[in-house]
Formats: sequence, structure tokens, C-alpha cells
Amino acid sequence: MPAHAEWHEASSPNFLVYADQSEGDIREFTDMLERYRSAMRFIYKLPEEPTSPSNRLTVFVVRDASQVRKLMGDGSRFVRGFYLPRAGGSVAFVPQVEDDSQSDRVSRDEQILLHEYAHHFMFSVFSGSPPLWLQEGFAEFYSTAKFDSSGGVGLGLPADHRAAELALAQEVPLDLLLDTRKYRENASKRYDAFYGRSWLLFHYLTFSDARAGQMASYLQRINAGEGEVAAAVGAFGDLDALDKELTAYMKRRRLTYLNLRPDKIVSQPITIRMLGKGEAAILPVVMRSKRGVNKETAPEVLADARTVAALYPDDPFVLTALAEAEFDAGNEDAAISAADKAIARQPTNVGAMVQKIFALFRKASDEQSLWPEVRAAISAANAAENDNPIPLAYFYRSYAAQGRKPPEMAVQGLQKALQLAPYDTGNRLTLAEYFIRTGNSKAAETTLTPLLNHPHNAELANLARKMLEAGSASTKDGASDSNS
Repeated sequence: MPAHAEWHEASSPNFLVYADQSEGDIREFTDMLERYRSAMRFIYKLPEEPTSPSNRLTVFVVRDASQVRKLMGDGSRFVRGFYLPRAGGSVAFVPQVEDDSQSDRVSRDEQILLHEYAHHFMFSVFSGSPPLWLQEGFAEFYSTAKFDSSGGVGLGLPADHRAAELALAQEVPLDLLLDTRKYRENASKRYDAFYGRSWLLFHYLTFSDARAGQMASYLQRINAGEGEVAAAVGAFGDLDALDKELTAYMKRRRLTYLNLRPDKIVSQPITIRMLGKGEAAILPVVMRSKRGVNKETAPEVLADARTVAALYPDDPFVLTALAEAEFDAGNEDAAISAADKAIARQPTNVGAMVQKIFALFRKASDEQSLWPEVRAAISAANAAENDNPIPLAYFYRSYAAQGRKPPEMAVQGLQKALQLAPYDTGNRLTLAEYFIRTGNSKAAETTLTPLLNHPHNAELANLARKMLEAGSASTKDGASDSNS
């Protein structure tokens, strides 16, 4: 990135945004995200609740889509933005948005971010395991937002970007759309209309007077364990009739959307600052670290981090990034040293405290005497920010890794971490494993259910299913043994 880049940081209650753009542009972008979140919370009657600073979504706005793809690093030619959900560290990468004063609707690049954030939001709204079509229909429905200059927000506008898909892509029959497992087993290798059809069905059920209440009934049936097809038939009735209605709905020239007045939207304060020279210099390292590195890329990122740290040895932001790069490269002692230096210069630096936890935790796996020091680091981070999910989760993991039974307080901490970041699959699997091991199959099922129809990871869904099956078998064996 150019050395003269003038990066700004926008900080709001629920988002942290970094962009090499003007103060006005980054403020407008951050305000859009806050208004989007507020609008969705209004729709689902959710009260405004504070987000712990480290659990905010961090958004990196890079120069263009090619930089996004370079960060993505998997060779995809079509990626224009992506989102990674993690407890205490969810991040998104999007390209700069071209100014379009002729429209208050979001750009395609912004729409991708809103789509992924809708997934993030959905798991905090719905219990159970929403079918795949519902997850994607929900995200598509809310991603087509508009933000007017008066402060109002429009949701559920027509998905114009799906028009060609609905008209030309391979059809997805309704019986396939409504059955996640059947769709995954029979989906064509060709590009199909799954996303478009999911949006269409969600939009229709949301606004159809004739089918008012059917979506709620469907969700209740799903959560009661009826099964996807049975729930659909029970809630929607004749599926052939619904399919014909969808076809007619798709041909309408005008569609309804939700238009929320400014008084329904909670505005949030946004603080803008220009990054210091050290912060701007280390930001490319931060982005690559947050994206995730491997054995090949970790040494490259570390070399860059050390170069910048040599120029700015007293900058806490730089030292925190250096600690993460050292840890990723397998250098636990160097990571702890860099984290300690950052904390000494900035005692409230929770990011550095977290890096110290990671490094100490990995060292303690070989040096058992370090576990008290690990827990002391966890306690310090928790005291600095008691709603940060990482110290809460690692307090439990410290006992599990040591081979000791976690105290009830540690289990409660892990549950709290999952409550704060329900999209974090690592914590969800860890908690489910605890419930299975302790014979609480019902709690394990409740914990794993949101993964059973994971929108983008069939392997994760299969793992959750196998864990539940193993837990169920173990419970039956235990009952059999007790009766013999």
C-alpha cells in the first residue's frame, strides 16, 4: 500500500472501520452500518444492547476488488468482499465504494457486506436451525437496503441482481428448495437459481396478505422438530399452489418493501481519527493477520511486522500487531514480549492482552507450570473488558487443556462467550462437546442445532450431525448399562 496513504479509523458502538478515504466518506459508511443494524433490530423488536468494544465488527475498506481477492487468497476470480465471524474478532473486507449521488440504494460491494452481516444477525434472532433457503432468503432480503438522506432505512427492496438468475439459471423446484439435505444431495453442478428463489419465497411470505402468519408458523414448527418438509406443508399447505403463486409474484412489475422512518432508527455516535504513521504502516500486516495466515504466509507477514516495529518500537498498535504475527509464526516468547511492551505503554490494550493469552496458552500445553500464569492473564483481560468473549472462553479451555474438570464458573463463562458471539463455531463445538461428555444430550442438541444447516459449510453441518449422533448413542449405551 502507498506510504502516503491517509488511513482513518471510524469507531462506533457496534463497528470499527478502517479506510483510506476521507473523513466524510468513512463516516457515511459507518453510519450506514449502524442504521442497518438498528433497522433490523426494530423489525424484530430487539432492544438496543451495548456491544463490548472487542466484539464489534471490524471492517477494512481496501482499494479495490483485486485487493479483496488477494486477501482472500484462494484464487477466486469473483469475490468482491468477504466476512469472517469470530468471537472477539469478526472482520470484513470490502473495496472502496464509488460515490453514486443518483441513488440511495447500496452498491453491489456494500450489498455483499450487508448480506453477510445479515447471517451474523440471524443467529442472534432465531433459535434452532433455520433451513438453508431461509438463511439465504433472509440475507438476500435484507441486503437490498437503501438509506435516505433524512435518516430513514428501506429494507426488502427488489433483488435486481437476482433477476437474470431467476430468468435464466437452472430452476430449483420448491420441494428441493425447502429441503436442505435433499438440495445438497441433488443440486446441479451448474449455477442454479437457489439464491434467487430463496429471496423470492422470503419476500413473498413477508408481504403476502393471503399468507400472513405462515412464516411464523413455519419457524415454530421447525423449532418444534417437525422436519423441514413437514413444517412447510403444515404451514404453507399445498406446495404446488405456493409454487404457482411464486411464479406469478416474480412477474409483478412493482414490489412492496419496508420503509422505516428516521424516528424508528437509533442513531449512534461515530468518532473519526486519522491513524498515526506507525498505525498506517502496520495496517497491511494487521489485515493479513486478521484474514488468517498459514505456514507459508506467516513468515512473510512476520518479516513485514518486524520491519515496521523497528521503525515504531514504542507504538502500542504496532506492538500488538507484532505480537500477533510472532504468535502466528510459532514464536510464543517473542509474542509475549511484544504484548507485554504494548500493555506497558497502554495498560487498557485488550488486544495485546488477548495475544498474551494465546501465546501463554500454547506454551502451557508443554509447560504445565504455566497454567496459573495463563489464568492470571485471562483474569487481567476479563477485568479490562468483562464482556470480551475470548477471556471467557479461554478460562474454560485452560481447564480442559490441563486435563482438569472445569468449575461451574468456567462453564458459565463459555456459555456467556457463546451468548455474546453466537456465530463463533469453535466455542459452539467446545460447549457441545462438554454437554455430550457430561451426558446432557438435550443441551448438546440445542447448542449444535444452528450448525445443522450452515449456509456455507456442509462439512461443519455434517460434523455437528455426527456429534449429535455420537452423543445420542452414548446416552443410550449409558441407559442400557444402568438397566442391566
